[in-house]
Amino acid sequence: MAEAVGERIRVLSVPETGDRRDPGSDWADGEFEVVLEPDADAAAERLRRESFDCVVAGYDLPDRNGVELLREVRDRDPDVPLVLATAAGSEAVASAAIAAGVSDYVRLDASGEVIDDGETLRDRVRAAARRGRRDDGSDGERDRRRLETLIGNLPGFVYRCRNAPGWPMELVRGESEPITGYTTEELASDAVVWGEEVIHPDDKERAWAVVQEAIDTGEEFEVTYRIRTRDGAVRWMWERGCLVESTVDGTAVLEGFITDVTERKEYEAELERRNRELEAFTSVVSHDLRNPLSVAKGRVGLARERHGDDDDLDVAARAHDRMEERIEQLLTLARNGERVTDTEPVDLAAAAERCWSGIATGEATLDADVDLTVEADRERLVQLLENLVRNSVEHGSTGSRTESGDAVEHGGESVAVRVGVLDDGRGFFVADDGPGIREDARGRVFDAGFTTAADGTGFGLGIVSRIAEAHEWEVEAVEGAEGARIEVRTDTVA
Repeated sequence: MAEAVGERIRVLSVPETGDRRDPGSDWADGEFEVVLEPDADAAAERLRRESFDCVVAGYDLPDRNGVELLREVRDRDPDVPLVLATAAGSEAVASAAIAAGVSDYVRLDASGEVIDDGETLRDRVRAAARRGRRDDGSDGERDRRRLETLIGNLPGFVYRCRNAPGWPMELVRGESEPITGYTTEELASDAVVWGEEVIHPDDKERAWAVVQEAIDTGEEFEVTYRIRTRDGAVRWMWERGCLVESTVDGTAVLEGFITDVTERKEYEAELERRNRELEAFTSVVSHDLRNPLSVAKGRVGLARERHGDDDDLDVAARAHDRMEERIEQLLTLARNGERVTDTEPVDLAAAAERCWSGIATGEATLDADVDLTVEADRERLVQLLENLVRNSVEHGSTGSRTESGDAVEHGGESVAVRVGVLDDGRGFFVADDGPGIREDARGRVFDAGFTTAADGTGFGLGIVSRIAEAHEWEVEAVEGAEGARIEVRTDTVA
């Protein structure tokens, strides 16, 4: 590691998958020398040959996660400052980062800016490097400073407590008061006992049982429970920890991390409520609409037998067919909103070819020469592709429109459809060579029921959106090179 304070700060950077910007390009001129490596293995090889003032790594790397890389670096060089800078942060990632011995944990937004902090990533790297340079060689002092930095950046607080009823705490550091209403001093004293006065009475026994079961098996524990804050409000906590030997007197204590997950739990409760309503709606559509429609279709058939061909009966039959199609699409829309929990690696090219063989393609052509495996529900991925491809084939572009005055102009009878991989490798797209989707309609084409076509249902791309949401993917209509282009960002490439 460089010694002179006046020297440039030499940084080894391993950005997250898909982010290949050189962070040194917009840092202060002359202050940093940034060496960029594409993945963890390349970074580890570089560290074997060269020394750096600081190592900066993302979490989502191509070959392994950033915590694993930083743990390897720490084992090789216990003194080099390590910064985990990620847009894929979570409580679990933060806990793993602490265990790996990182010097700083920084959460970034999509643009690379530090979240909820007036500092930039450059500021945090500079501070970590300078702390490493002025280290007096004391392992205890270095660890203390590193721990202070990490705790200050965590969205919660760390603790040490006795594994006894009530879990009386001996040490609390971090942001406890904004979450619980109690200061760290109150929680770390007999003034407030966490397990007796803070944890919700209805959750005490369950939380105790979860923790003790993990201890008995020698594993770390994770538990979610409610608390009552100082002002009586009920909030949800997520806790992760383990049993350790106290360095003071050798007695067994618990050490862990607690953070507020109330918003997440409220979202889950709202989602559950909406799913119940959706199930009720599906039942109504499936039975209360299908049964009368079947009767009506049967009556039309009987009328044909009695009276032969009739224009009015033809109109009624077409209306019944259209109603049946809409009912099926409504049911598909509802069912595909259920969250995907069982996934498998799916070859995108094979899925595209399968969907192509199941629809009427006419003179259209498909280019699915793509090397990508996606972690997905196989059947729902095929259905997503079917809806995108069918829109391209039937309308000359991937969108809903009429012959005139609609969101998308019409192409010819022969349309070229292409399935490809996004430039950063974190998803795929379906594009065609039609005239495309009007810019003012791109934000609405996925709304269920949105259509400008006189005979359109508006459910095709709505189903695409529901399937994407069920996988926690993002879907967007963007300007294509020739026609329309729908991008699906999965971030779950197998």
